[in-house]
Amino acid sequence: MTTEVVTLKIVSVKEFRDHATQHLRTSEPIIIMRGTSPAGVFLPWDESMLPPEILKKAMYDKLVHQLQEQMEQANVSEEEVLADFEAYRKDRH
Repeated sequence: MTTEVVTLKIVSVKEFRDHATQHLRTSEPIIIMRGTSPAGVFLPWDESMLPPEILKKAMYDKLVHQLQEQMEQANVSEEEVLADFEAYRKDRH
């Protein structure tokens, strides 16, 4: 039986933010800490891990959920958003 050793880096939120580009290029997982509590985890991504259509669907679902939450918070309906887009489009021409 072989055991794979995974190197795990721990950084603060500030460190991750200030050096995000460098951290996003790494191949090691990173735990992002806010004080003494974990705030998030960065797991390196290999494009071959998921077929593009699965990734696109996951991103679409997340964006739709976020948009729905924002619309609910603003008390705006889908019809109002579509009417606003249509009015904007007409005003541009």
